[in-house]
Amino acid sequence: MLKDNTLQIYFLNRIKDLIPEQNSFTDELAKVLEISNDSVYRRLRGETLLSVNEIYELCTYYNISFDLFTHQAKNIAFHYDSLGSSAGFRTYLTSILNDMLQIERAEDKQIIYAAIDVPIFHHFKYPELSAFKMFYWMKAVVNVPALADKKFSINHISPEFADIGTKIYEVYCKIPSIEIWTDETINSLIKQIEFYWDSGNFDTQEDALKVCEQAKLEIETLNKQAEISHKNIKGTPVSENFNLFHSQIEIGNNCIYTRKAGIESIYLSVHTFNKITTGNPGFVADTKTWLDNLLKKSNLISGVSQIHRYKFFKRATEKLEKLQEKIIENK
Repeated sequence: MLKDNTLQIYFLNRIKDLIPEQNSFTDELAKVLEISNDSVYRRLRGETLLSVNEIYELCTYYNISFDLFTHQAKNIAFHYDSLGSSAGFRTYLTSILNDMLQIERAEDKQIIYAAIDVPIFHHFKYPELSAFKMFYWMKAVVNVPALADKKFSINHISPEFADIGTKIYEVYCKIPSIEIWTDETINSLIKQIEFYWDSGNFDTQEDALKVCEQAKLEIETLNKQAEISHKNIKGTPVSENFNLFHSQIEIGNNCIYTRKAGIESIYLSVHTFNKITTGNPGFVADTKTWLDNLLKKSNLISGVSQIHRYKFFKRATEKLEKLQEKIIENK
C-alpha cells in the first residue's frame, strides 16, 4: 500500500500525465495552489505533504477523485453534477466540456459509452435538435417554472449554449470511442419528439418538422461515421476510431467509462441527465468488466456488418418519417 510521501508523489505524477508536454507542470501547480515554485518542488519531492485543502483544489481543478488510489469498494466517493435549473445549465455544459478537454489532451485516452439514449455529444452538432433536448429536459424533467407555460420554438436556441455544445461535439470527435446502442437508444429520442407533438408542446408545426429533420440528419451522419469507423468535424473525418455496437441486452442507464493518461473513471446517469462520477479502482474495474462482457455479446456494426448496420439505422429513419407524416396530417 502507498503511504505518506510515496502516495503523494504518485498522486502528483498521475496529475502530471494529464498536462500537455509543452506546459510547465511546476508553473501550473503553483498557479492552482497559489504557492511558489520552490513550494511546488518540495511537494513534488515529498518533503512537504499536501494539505487537505490543496488535495481538494487539485482534485477539483483536474476533475479526479482522490479515492482512485484506494480499493475500498464498500465505501465509494462519487462526484455529483446536477442540471438543477436554467441558471445552472451553463455550468452543466461547461463541466462536460472541461471533462472532454482533459480527456482529449491526454496521450492515452478512450471513452466507452453504453447508451440508453443517443449520447448527448452527437446532438450538439445540430443546434435545433440540441435546443429541443435542452428544452425537453428543463421543462419535462426539471420542471423549471419559467418554462411551465411555454412551448418549444427553435427561436429558444441560446447562442452561448449552442457554441459550448459545438465545442463539446468537436472535442468528442477527437477522442477514440466505443458506443453500445440498443434499439431503444434511438427510439427514446423519437418518443420524446412524438410526446411533445401529441401534448401540444411545439410552438409551430414547422418547429416539430425541423426537429424531426435534424434527427434524421443525425441518424444519417452517424450511419456514415459508423461505416468508416471515424467521427467527423464539418464533414472531414478525424483520425480517431469510432466503434459502434448493437446490443440486444437492455441497458439500464447511461454508463460511461473514460481513460485519460492512465486515470480511469466511471460516469453514471441519474435522474435522467444528472451524473455521478468516481475513480474508485474497485468500482471502475467491476464496471469495465461489465462493459467488456456487454461488448462480447453485442454486434459490431461499424466498419463491418453492412447489412446489420443498414437495417439498424433504416428502422429508425422509417419511424421518424412516419412521425413526420403524422405531424403533417395533424396540422
